[in-house]
Amino acid sequence: MKNIWRVYISDLRRITTNVVALSIVMGLCIIPSLYAWFNILSNWDPYGESATSLMKISVYSEDEGIEMSGINLTIGDMVIESLENNNTIDWTFADNKDEALELIASGECYAGIIIPKDFTANMLSILNGNIVNPNIEYYENSKKNAIATKITGKVKTTVQNEINTKIISTLTEVFANAGDFISGNNIDGSDLVAGLESKLEQISSTLDNYVYMLNTFSLLTESASDAIDTTQLLFPSIDSMAQSGSSSLGNLSDSAGISSDVADTSISLLNTGLDMISDRLTELGKTVDSLSRTHDIGSVSIETDLNGSLGTNVLDTINRLIEAQSPIVSDAKLQFENLNEDLAKLVSDTSLSDEEFASLKKAVSSDIKKCTNDIASVKDLINNELSPELKSSLENIQSSLAQAQTVLANVPGNFNDISKSLTEYQDILKDGTSDIAGTIKCLKDLKESIDKIKADIQTITSNSSYQDFINAIKDNPQVIVNFISSPVQMNTVAVYEISNYGSAMAPFYTVLALWVGALILVALIHVKVKDNEELEGVKPYQKFFGRYLNFFVIGQVQTIITVMGDLFYVGIQCKHPIAFALAAIMTSFVFTFLIYSLTVAFGNIGEAIAVVIMVIQVAGAGGTFPVEVLPSVYQYLYKFMPFSYCMNALRECVAGMYQHTYGKCLATLLIYVAISAVIGLLLAKPCAKLLDKLEHSKEKSGLFI
Repeated sequence: MKNIWRVYISDLRRITTNVVALSIVMGLCIIPSLYAWFNILSNWDPYGESATSLMKISVYSEDEGIEMSGINLTIGDMVIESLENNNTIDWTFADNKDEALELIASGECYAGIIIPKDFTANMLSILNGNIVNPNIEYYENSKKNAIATKITGKVKTTVQNEINTKIISTLTEVFANAGDFISGNNIDGSDLVAGLESKLEQISSTLDNYVYMLNTFSLLTESASDAIDTTQLLFPSIDSMAQSGSSSLGNLSDSAGISSDVADTSISLLNTGLDMISDRLTELGKTVDSLSRTHDIGSVSIETDLNGSLGTNVLDTINRLIEAQSPIVSDAKLQFENLNEDLAKLVSDTSLSDEEFASLKKAVSSDIKKCTNDIASVKDLINNELSPELKSSLENIQSSLAQAQTVLANVPGNFNDISKSLTEYQDILKDGTSDIAGTIKCLKDLKESIDKIKADIQTITSNSSYQDFINAIKDNPQVIVNFISSPVQMNTVAVYEISNYGSAMAPFYTVLALWVGALILVALIHVKVKDNEELEGVKPYQKFFGRYLNFFVIGQVQTIITVMGDLFYVGIQCKHPIAFALAAIMTSFVFTFLIYSLTVAFGNIGEAIAVVIMVIQVAGAGGTFPVEVLPSVYQYLYKFMPFSYCMNALRECVAGMYQHTYGKCLATLLIYVAISAVIGLLLAKPCAKLLDKLEHSKEKSGLFI
């Protein structure tokens, strides 16, 4: 030990007595700290608003907007206005698209956003059922800086989220206001739902009146038929009964006039029924178009019995009225059956693949269109054929009855012909009675459907959940708006939080600076001790450790300056500053000893090895990128790199300790101390002759030191 101190004191005396040597040593002590501080400060907060607000992104909107209900709406302008109030990025608003693209290509702007002409039209395409997803063109210049595109890449997501949130919140606000309207708008002294129930009640009552009227008309036609029977029985006593027959036919003429009015009403009701079927088909089409795999189909209200009570009865009634099976009506009924089959499969079959689901959904939409066209054809049949024919028949009945009355009143005539005519009229009345019965059944079924809707509305409105929902919308609609526009809030809980990026990178740059400091030492200070009278009798291993003490002391001074600057000059976050300093001291010791040993054993080759080790560790020790994202070779070498354990120990001090990680990292570094001792003490002597030859050849070249 005494000889080791002799070597060290001898070196120290030469340094302190030589001004140049002392100046060099002082420079060696300061240079590593500057390397660490400058790098930490340059990475202090590159992702913060104060930094990103200096990065330029060009913006231009070509959006032409649309006119809706007399209002010009341009969402692109709304986006521009929103970006003008956003300070995260230095937004550069161009006058035209070419200027915006030129700013990107020239490198003046790192990226650019172009809003296309049809942006608003596509955004609001949901209103016309032909949905088109709007697109925003995003350009980025990757040539100017590799990291810049990663920072600006967040911009497109931010803008997209901001637009989506704005649109959703606007639509939700409209919905909330509509809820307020539902819960508070007076209609005949009640709210909207109560008003709807009142209207349904009125419709139900009107249908009752129609049914009553048709029942009365049916009784009249039956009475007329009975009167004809009575008239025919009285023909043998024609002379005495002529006057009575004339009176009875007068009554029949009045009944025929009434039937003409009722026929108009029946035709009107049939048209109403067909219009209701058409409206229900339209609503069904909208419901089917809105279906997607993300919906819970079981919760979607879809009418799957369109050819049930209303559709079938109306179509059957029309067939009976035209006295034949009309191909138009038959095709309509068949199309309704096809629709119901496809619709039932779409709703009930959960085993459909996405492709089958889309194909079946398309088939249902096609069925709905065909049914709608068939209903229009049936309606034309009623208005253009059935209605004129029925009116003509009734007019003929009335005219014939008037003529018969005239005959009976004036001349007995040929009563056999009159009896035959009356029999024909009686058959017509019986057919009319049968058709009226079908219409009555159709109206009763329609009334039952309306009563069921009214009962369903009453069930919903009486539910406490519905009342709570309406009250929530009415009392605080903004809460509903905020919830739907952003239903999930991310609550970030910091684990070992680090206040800024510079503090997070401090362990890496501090460790790297200490390695660079150790590397500079072996480049400027000789590792071999020259023999002289002052060091007679000193053994090689004593010279090894004696000279190393210089590297150790200078390395520790480098460490103290660097650590003090990190903590008090740069001001990094550090929860355990003393432990931070101890870890840095241990790191310097390991680095100086390892690089010193490599240089002692292999000379300049050892220095080159130290440089290679540094390069590998900078790339693969997890200092900048997580080791998991690095190539597999670095993931394998990671556990053998001293940088890894040094940085992890310093990170424990910066962010907070976890169990025994700090102690394990420092203990692992002792392995490198043992390896360094083996290299410096055991490999130096076998390599000495080879190093001498290399040194001689190098000096002989006249180019190398």
